[in-house]
Amino acid sequence: MNTEVGNEPPRLIGPTRLKVLVGLACMLLMACRRQVPRAAPPVFDLPDAIPGFVAGAREPGDGWVRRTYTAGAARINVTLARHAMDDAGWNGWVSMSRAGYPQADLDLPADNANGFYQCDERAPDRCDLLIQLRSGVHVEIRGGGTSTRSDADAIRRGLPLAALAKRDGAQTQH
Repeated sequence: MNTEVGNEPPRLIGPTRLKVLVGLACMLLMACRRQVPRAAPPVFDLPDAIPGFVAGAREPGDGWVRRTYTAGAARINVTLARHAMDDAGWNGWVSMSRAGYPQADLDLPADNANGFYQCDERAPDRCDLLIQLRSGVHVEIRGGGTSTRSDADAIRRGLPLAALAKRDGAQTQH
């Protein structure tokens, strides 16, 4: 390369200016990154963790999602499904639920949520839990004889039932 002053290629930006511009660009990019809010997790989903249980793989379907949670010998399949719920459907569910099944305390207003236990007649401590939310979300917590009522309640406490009980939350797509 010829080092004579007149033969140097012209510089569009000097090295000092280039460093300043690169530094400014980095600062702008970092500032933009901090301002972008993280997307909220979808309401219609099952949690990755429930205290005391190990979560299996998520199994999504058309209008439903299922996941298996295990703890010791308990193997509990949890399914969320959308189920259109008008007043007649809601009243029918509540009547059926209260006509012979032990009721579950869901920590939600009774006009928004109803749940009952299905227990094995031969082993009454072995129970599944079925929940209907007036928002249109149906929840099944089924251990197939491996889970107790206490296990079903522990799973229920780990689910976002309050968010799912909101009518607009039930419409969130997975």
